[in-house]
Amino acid sequence: MDLKAQIRELVNNLSGRMDPSPYDIAWMARVPADGGDGPRWPELIGWLLENQWLDGSWGGPIRYYHDRILCTLAAIIALKERGESRETTEAIERGERYIWHNLHRLRHDPCELVGFELILPTLLVDALDLGLDVPKHKCGYGRIRQEKLRLIPPRLLYSPKVTTVHSLEFLGREGDPERMRQALAVNGSLGNSPATTSYFLLQGGNDDRALAYLHEMLAHNGHVIYLHPFRAFELAWVLHSLSSCQEPLANLVDGSVWKELQDNLGECGTGLDPTFGIEDSDTTSVTMLLLRLAGYPVNPDILVRFEDKEKHTFRTYDYERNISISTNIHALEALSLLPDYPNREESRDRILAYLLAHRTFDTYWMDKWHASPYYATAHVLVGISKATPGMLGECRRTVEWLMHTQREDGSWGFFDQGTAEETAYAMTALLHCRRCFSIETDLLRRGADFLCRETTETANWHEDYHHPPLWLGKPLYVPRDIVRASILAALILYEETFGTL
Repeated sequence: MDLKAQIRELVNNLSGRMDPSPYDIAWMARVPADGGDGPRWPELIGWLLENQWLDGSWGGPIRYYHDRILCTLAAIIALKERGESRETTEAIERGERYIWHNLHRLRHDPCELVGFELILPTLLVDALDLGLDVPKHKCGYGRIRQEKLRLIPPRLLYSPKVTTVHSLEFLGREGDPERMRQALAVNGSLGNSPATTSYFLLQGGNDDRALAYLHEMLAHNGHVIYLHPFRAFELAWVLHSLSSCQEPLANLVDGSVWKELQDNLGECGTGLDPTFGIEDSDTTSVTMLLLRLAGYPVNPDILVRFEDKEKHTFRTYDYERNISISTNIHALEALSLLPDYPNREESRDRILAYLLAHRTFDTYWMDKWHASPYYATAHVLVGISKATPGMLGECRRTVEWLMHTQREDGSWGFFDQGTAEETAYAMTALLHCRRCFSIETDLLRRGADFLCRETTETANWHEDYHHPPLWLGKPLYVPRDIVRASILAALILYEETFGTL
């Protein structure tokens, strides 16, 4: 297979592909038709009825309780408000049973979802107000919600420059439609979120821009997705995966890409998309890193604004509760190519100390942006191997964990099954660690064989193959082309290392 041709095609045809999001579908299913009789998109009620799991839940195929609980609550609320059939009643009852039996299992998940501490208590109250049979306790998230809200100045709660704009549905009946209208982005959305934009309409936000955004999102994707658009994030992460290969990026992508990255970066950093309006240090670090790798100058002061001046670690967004592992390893990678960064050595040493001290069981890394430790662990190992290769020897236990957790079919996977995505991360990390550790060639060969099977057994795999959602948003989601790029990059790196697949 011509992997580099596939890469070029991928980069030239990025279009924000994601699978349907049950959470956002449930919110949009509640939006009334003109005149208020029935749902505006009745097919979304049908989708919910057709896509309930046998255990009564909605959500991704990976049993991640935060995802299943939130999607199930949103779905039974939508069905209660807009459904009328006996089938709807039975689906609601199955959903209620699932929540009773599984709400307490939230503690088993390694990480929360985005805004979960804000949204869960509100959905439980909304469900009870509708007469749904759900628990009256909030599983401890009432207290955590208050802790989060204390971090955010009340005057900024509706600000389009603060990430709460992406989760304003947590306000429930108290949401102010006029303040939300003032926070609408240039594309008509609230926080590029179909769910939050639907909530605005449900609160009486009668604004044609918001409705036009939802129609455009549906027309562009053919179904309801979690985040739209997310072009800057998608482009940066696709190219970041390719940067793990030995082949220079300039040989893999067209020159127009660098102009887009420069435009995205601007003077203040970049974020999910130019329409999103909120810069984050994760996408900013990766974009700066990519431009430097291609030989373009960048202003190190852009990254300075995201650094905690006392801890010398990097926050992803303002007012966040939990620091991100991947954000900090990406900042470390960027710092390695920014010799003029103020106090660079101190910042680098602090980040390294933080990362090495925050492994789970002193073995692997977890991150708040991805459900699988293979994601964060691979990013840290590859980042250290590039930015501070002399420190790679401190990661022996991590590399041993990677080598010992390969499955019999050659894959890696943290949950019930091995996945191509997690296998790509593990393979990339181990291939980069070969310079410092003895890693069996057969182990890598079996991983490459698994990835080759996954990418060739389906005729049009990048369109038809469905990767389990593992990325942490409000629900679990999968940015399909970012995942595809990580798989292709792992195969290219293997081919570069051993000469053949």
